[in-house]
Amino acid sequence: MAKLPDYIDKTDKKQVAAYFIKQRQFNEYREFLDLLIEREGKNYTTVIGQPVEENFQYLRSLGYTVELVSHITWKVTKPLDV
Repeated sequence: MAKLPDYIDKTDKKQVAAYFIKQRQFNEYREFLDLLIEREGKNYTTVIGQPVEENFQYLRSLGYTVELVSHITWKVTKPLDV
């Protein structure tokens, strides 16, 4: 089993499942943005709409840069080493 953070009760199956589901959602969102970045041929993509702040915090923790461009437009830049 993968290493769980300390704040998760390892005996609570619902907490463990919720943690892994959330991690999978984060990874799927990152992969989606990576494909967009690759398809556009630049090192960034533009996201339009109100974001889920958790997703952007996850991306920032991986080294991505997330900048507000205008009202609801965000520029997500992929780190060079990823």
